[in-house]
Amino acid sequence: MTPPSERDGMHHIQDDVLESRLRRALSAEATMVEPSGDGLGRIRAGIEEQRPDVWWRRPAFALVAAALIGLAVGGAAVALNQGDDDKGSVFAKRTDDPDTSTTEPTTDPSGSPSTPTTSAPSTTTGGGTSRVTVPVYYLQDVDGDIRLYREFHPVTTTPQGTVNAALREMFGDRAVDPDYSSAWPADTKVLSVSRSGGTATVDLSTFPSVGSDAETKSVQQLVYTVTATDKNVKKVRLLVNGETPPSGVSDWSQPQSRAPMLDVQGLIWILKPTQGAKSESPVKVTVYGTAYEGNVILKVYGGGSFDQEVASTFVTTAMGEFREASTTISLDPGTYEVRAFDENAENGELIERDGKTFTVR
Repeated sequence: MTPPSERDGMHHIQDDVLESRLRRALSAEATMVEPSGDGLGRIRAGIEEQRPDVWWRRPAFALVAAALIGLAVGGAAVALNQGDDDKGSVFAKRTDDPDTSTTEPTTDPSGSPSTPTTSAPSTTTGGGTSRVTVPVYYLQDVDGDIRLYREFHPVTTTPQGTVNAALREMFGDRAVDPDYSSAWPADTKVLSVSRSGGTATVDLSTFPSVGSDAETKSVQQLVYTVTATDKNVKKVRLLVNGETPPSGVSDWSQPQSRAPMLDVQGLIWILKPTQGAKSESPVKVTVYGTAYEGNVILKVYGGGSFDQEVASTFVTTAMGEFREASTTISLDPGTYEVRAFDENAENGELIERDGKTFTVR
């Protein structure tokens, strides 16, 4: 994807974002307290604890912080409530997705969205096989940064072969979203999959021959897919023809755990609508992720090549942690693409993080 360079129409959205943030702060339940000598320091310390340094020094955030500090000095403390969800429970309440016929995922102990709360109802096809839905991770280059994104795919498999089936989908580069891909050779074969305790051993026929970052993200793509498919697996030992993978840049001789989400996972996912979905108006748009000041800009494009902006809004997720947010957009019948943007904290440019094409009936 190519991040759009135009800034037209963004000023009013940014103003709305700031106005919304200030309104939430000023209208939140305030408790009048007697200010102590170190009250201002505690507020600053709390903000520093929740905000990375690079974002804390951004002007827009400084404006909000100044307003809060002013209230504290005047004798009132206003708490900015980011939600009752614990940091390890970012998928606390999710709904069924009719476009994937599976329940949306919950978080595993590491906080990653990995396994469905319940699998889609399996359909017996004979010979001990059944039709089930598996999570599959793919790669996407976002503004020069390779990230992991997930889809749910229906497969026919045996209960013992579910991981194998998920990996076949991943190696086959069968992503529904055309922006998602894989650096693994398409002819990669799964020679064997076994599990001992919380460690799965996956023996493959080939290994990707790519640069260091793409190789690391490809290994994480496999680790995320395996651990999402089998929730009992916490680490994956990777073999190629029974040996340590032939990498010229990294040592893969030890079992690999999931890397931190902020390091490898797509920072913003569009969960609804899914790619190719059909919807009624108003269209519900659900995103999951983290963004600068928590604000995800949503733009809807129409026209023959999706080059006409027909709607724009924003939702607030979280900054420095992953959270879900939803909104609805009224659209006439037709085919559209919704794109989710984050603001580059360094230069203020918008970065397109994810996009989905859908049809309104």
